[in-house]
Amino acid sequence: MKVIIFAGLFVFCQLGFSADIISNEELKNTQLPVIHEEVDDATALMNAMKRKDIIEDKAGHLPFVLLPHRPNYVMPFSYTDNPYEDPYAEVLQDKWTGFKKVESIFQISVKYQIAQLDEANKYRIFVAYTNKSYWQVYNEDLSRPFRETNHEPELILQISPDWKFINRVTLALNHQSNGQYQGFSRSWNRVIAGLYHVEGDSVYGIQPWWRMPEDQSDDPDDPKDDDNPDIYNYLGYANFIWYKRFGTQSAMLTFGNNFDIDSNKGWGNLEWNFPLTARLRGFVQWHEGYGHSLIEYNHYQRRIGIGIKITDYL
Repeated sequence: MKVIIFAGLFVFCQLGFSADIISNEELKNTQLPVIHEEVDDATALMNAMKRKDIIEDKAGHLPFVLLPHRPNYVMPFSYTDNPYEDPYAEVLQDKWTGFKKVESIFQISVKYQIAQLDEANKYRIFVAYTNKSYWQVYNEDLSRPFRETNHEPELILQISPDWKFINRVTLALNHQSNGQYQGFSRSWNRVIAGLYHVEGDSVYGIQPWWRMPEDQSDDPDDPKDDDNPDIYNYLGYANFIWYKRFGTQSAMLTFGNNFDIDSNKGWGNLEWNFPLTARLRGFVQWHEGYGHSLIEYNHYQRRIGIGIKITDYL
């Protein structure tokens, strides 16, 4: 059923407004806003947003152009105080030597515009894919394995309305899975909305979601069974976002909560980004709570990492 829904939407996308291919000369003459320290923070944020919008608009008129979706980065050092080992130790028992507390994480995230629904290109449809991998590169005893990889394909409607309070709206069909076999498998399918507001040097956002129902037969060997029916209890029902610009640097806070007074659970990420070169950005990230990856959605941990971004949200 889910495959039929995605296929139907894909066919619908092909019926959208047909965009003209822009010329090489027009592409070369495109002027992008420059982001530098001399401007105030609000102007720096506005320039970063204009830059992103111009690039995405031009890419919509070019075939075979992949755009960055979420940040693309390498985090060579990520330390956690509490590695999640339960399912592996249960299978290997005495042979289990344990995960290292320091590992490497990298993320690859791209999108492609498959349709524009109006002449101004304010209504766009993208397909996107995000891969986030956790690599025990410093764990020689376990032959340096990739302990977890999360796959996240999406079909996204993006709207840039002229509303006073809402500056950007998204609606996505989202599948997230770690691609593992039964016992280690974690996955869910969601419809995710996004509402974003720009105020001065900050962006505020909320991403509420509805999870598509799955079978719950409580059979661990049934591949159609829900692998994680209680994931709401740990990750909540929405992401909350605050992004603030400081010239060429930025800070970002994202968090979620189940809003259950009796059994309160949630998670939070705090990140600082700064320029390294004209093409690379450095960042430091702190995570506390549940759900840093799908396999550990119900595992509480604190994690700090430092890395290099090739692309960021802005």
